[in-house]
Amino acid sequence: MIDLVRAKHAFQRYVCHYDPQIPSIQLKIVHTYQAMVCCDDLCQKLKLSDEDRALASLIALLHDIGRFEQWMKYESFADYKTVDHALLSSQLLFEEGFIREFIEDDQYDEIIRHAIEQHNKYQVDDGFDERTLLFIHLMRDADKLDNFRVKDEEDIETLLYVSLDEVNQENISPQIYDQFYQQKLIYGPTRKTHLDMWLSYIAFIFDLYFLESLHYIKEHDWVNRSFNRIQPMNAKTKQDYEILRQRALAYVEDKNGV
Repeated sequence: MIDLVRAKHAFQRYVCHYDPQIPSIQLKIVHTYQAMVCCDDLCQKLKLSDEDRALASLIALLHDIGRFEQWMKYESFADYKTVDHALLSSQLLFEEGFIREFIEDDQYDEIIRHAIEQHNKYQVDDGFDERTLLFIHLMRDADKLDNFRVKDEEDIETLLYVSLDEVNQENISPQIYDQFYQQKLIYGPTRKTHLDMWLSYIAFIFDLYFLESLHYIKEHDWVNRSFNRIQPMNAKTKQDYEILRQRALAYVEDKNGV
């Protein structure tokens, strides 16, 4: 049995050891709960059972639990510079046995572990059964969907570690432009500038698995809202940026059957 009330209390006990006045800590606390909302919304639209909805919500609650230690140790959420936060989350839960604070029953452990470990990968690993893949894709989509809210609400400096003015003066790397234009998820290590990083967040739409997730993107106009936050100063960069906006909008419209 999955007791979400117990699990949320355990999460609250865990995060109380971290200072919510630190913007990055508060960001991840809010993201955790909002990812649960996105996950449950998807579950309802997919008409999943109550048990599956509860399991998906539990996975969302736990998916980023390693982020807090990552920030305290490195003051960065950049996995490529620090540590894979999904693996760190899995280690805290399963190698250190912390999972039993959230759920007594161990029958769901493998699904929870795989969904957490796969949620931030560029591509999902092979070899999973259909049920496990369901929860992997639910978590990957819910995480990406709430990322659009995060990028809409938080200060650019909190998100990219530089000022908005600095980002506006940057250019788009050719490799990033090509990947985005081809409507592909951007491979993280190819990013060179903070503007590249911003575009890689918007490119999450190209990796969404469920059609319901793309409905959500269209409904909230997340593509335009995300693009509007950055205003490149260089004329050529601005032109390229607007071309990529249209590529993203076309992708969403096409997937929504328009």
